Amino acid sequence: MEQPTDYRQMVLDTITHALTSDPNPEVRAKAAESLGKLGEAAVTPLLLDALPDPNQTVQCNIIQALGQLGDESAIPKLLEVLETGTAATRQTAAAALGHIGTRATIPGLLKALEDEAPAVRGTAASVLGAIGAESAIPALLNLLTDSDPTVEAHAVEAIGAIGSQLATDTLVKLITDPNPHLRQNAAIALSKLGQKDTIPLLVRLLQDPDATVRETAVEALGTAAQDYSVA
Repeated sequence: MEQPTDYRQMVLDTITHALTSDPNPEVRAKAAESLGKLGEAAVTPLLLDALPDPNQTVQCNIIQALGQLGDESAIPKLLEVLETGTAATRQTAAAALGHIGTRATIPGLLKALEDEAPAVRGTAASVLGAIGAESAIPALLNLLTDSDPTVEAHAVEAIGAIGSQLATDTLVKLITDPNPHLRQNAAIALSKLGQKDTIPLLVRLLQDPDATVRETAVEALGTAAQDYSVA
């Protein structure tokens, strides 16, 4: 009796061959993307072997696929890329580690908060927020005065997502910092913590001598009040 054709395996084999053997980098990149979408964790070793591809786009797609598969065996290699890769592969590795989402990734991501590339710092901050890494709070607070406003925004969101008492206590101190830009970011971060007792603190900032801080405080109050019925 003729055995039924295993079409899924046929597709997997075909895509795998395209990743490892096709001379066109666009084809290899698409093959890596497709392997991630198929969700077969068994291809993790193959993706790791293909990671030294000479084309950066292919590398990024492989890294992205590893993140989608969520196989923790890929973590050591992704952490290595996060430290030694190009700016593009470092950023992609940070995001992939976020998809895997285990606490084993935290030390490498904390180090990435000091990366020279703003995109890497910002992505690492977002991932640490998503993981809920309370140990990242001090480093994230340092990013509230980052040279790149997008990094600052990611840090603010991450602090709000983690929402620890350590974050609250530090932010309360920062709203009286001499640096108005830091007061401004602290106000935004406070509004994202989802804690009712932050509202009086934001009200206090409406008396700030800096108009930009007052404007931010008004907006932050609107954000904070969405979570509560303020009488």
